[in-house]
Amino acid sequence: MKIFRDSSKYFGIVGRPLSHTLSPLLHTSWYEDLSLDCGYLVFPVETLEKKELLSLSKFGVRGLSVTIPHKEIAFLLADKTDETSQAVKASNTLIFENGSISAHNTDGIGAVRSVKESFPESLKGKVLLIGSGGSARGISFTLLKEAGVKDLTIAARNPKTSEELIGLLSKISSAKIQSKDLNEVQKDFSEYSLIIHTTPLGMKGKDPGPAIPESCFVEGQIVFDIVYNPLETPLVLGAKRKGAKIVPGTDMLLYQAVEQFRLFTGVNLSTDLIEKGRSRLLNALGYT
Repeated sequence: MKIFRDSSKYFGIVGRPLSHTLSPLLHTSWYEDLSLDCGYLVFPVETLEKKELLSLSKFGVRGLSVTIPHKEIAFLLADKTDETSQAVKASNTLIFENGSISAHNTDGIGAVRSVKESFPESLKGKVLLIGSGGSARGISFTLLKEAGVKDLTIAARNPKTSEELIGLLSKISSAKIQSKDLNEVQKDFSEYSLIIHTTPLGMKGKDPGPAIPESCFVEGQIVFDIVYNPLETPLVLGAKRKGAKIVPGTDMLLYQAVEQFRLFTGVNLSTDLIEKGRSRLLNALGYT
């Protein structure tokens, strides 16, 4: 067990549930790799309030990773926000400095880097994003602004949040952006070159789903379920059986954490340390 000093810097993750999270493994291992005097704490809380966040900063916490269900409220509580957060009203990273809170969104960076490294051509076709919550917001922004996606469909169980997201995205992109319900997209499912699933369905301890039945998938489609624990969700297993190619959810966790680590510590991780992180994630999930 590490003994902390007065000089130690603290970071952590806030959300609920957090029993599945591997973020502490990534961050603490990198602290050890680089001999950084830092610690990473876990805060499984139902609600998020500004006074509580400011109290954490007084106790030496310099930044937080934010996961479900707090990404939208994290944005609202911040004093300053980055471009992505401002555009989609959701943040997954908070930085505390001089009594002020700044919000950032690294979800989209993590997701798009994951797809670009494995299947960049899939971004040139029709893209289907399943879900309209905090993760979907950051990912959709970066798909349009950085990856140059020209045809994006959002399918979610909540039509209100789906339409709200499309309204926000339409302000920053001239791409074709539309909303369909989950049943409607199944009718022409083969048209999508890339499917990104962003809901908690399939996550450890949650409803297993899948959001889309196995029969819809076709050979050659690229399927990216951002759930990483378990790595092979019912959605992924069904897609694989139909011949789809898979982007593992661990890739997004890894790459959004790389950017988060830079925001927290100012350190740009080397390729070697990034690959160490990937190996640690796969080992923790039983894939060696």
